[in-house]
Amino acid sequence: MESPSECFIVSIPTHDNRAVPKSVMDLMTVSMALNRKLVLNVQTGTGITNGRQKCINMVKERFPNEKHIYMFWLDSDICITYPNQIAEFVREAEKSGLSFTANYRVIDNNTRHIWNTVKKESTESFTDEELKGAKPFELKCAYAGLGLCYIRTPLDYTFRTEGQTGEDRLFFKENKGIDLRYVPIPNYHMKTVYI
Repeated sequence: MESPSECFIVSIPTHDNRAVPKSVMDLMTVSMALNRKLVLNVQTGTGITNGRQKCINMVKERFPNEKHIYMFWLDSDICITYPNQIAEFVREAEKSGLSFTANYRVIDNNTRHIWNTVKKESTESFTDEELKGAKPFELKCAYAGLGLCYIRTPLDYTFRTEGQTGEDRLFFKENKGIDLRYVPIPNYHMKTVYI
């Protein structure tokens, strides 16, 4: 049986069976740069929470003796870029025992309000200036959206929401041992493009 360290595990939860083709191609490039087998884990659920849980369940089934596994989480509407740089970030994260996230945005077209997905603490986001001025892995994040990140994921975790608190915020709140850092990965959030 293969070891998780021989694989680059990518989990893409989706409610409509889609994933951005360019991102999938770039993830193949990341896998080749790492010299690892790509394990593309696309799971369809009734919602994002259910899709994320199915992703964990599949990895747990494939690697039943593991308690934590590094997984690259990517929402199905995120288009990534610079796969060789992502491979370098993966190597650094694993070497240092860190996890990383990148910023992506959602725009409310009614108010033109932009939500930054990388948080300092509570609901306070890093500013664009802070993110632009930071070196990779320099900024420690309290939590982030799970749409674009590489995380040492606990396989016994159960995703859920509580009231207005989303599954991603609960994930980081309940897994405080994850040392989450910001890295700059240019990307396109297709929700922003098509809404």
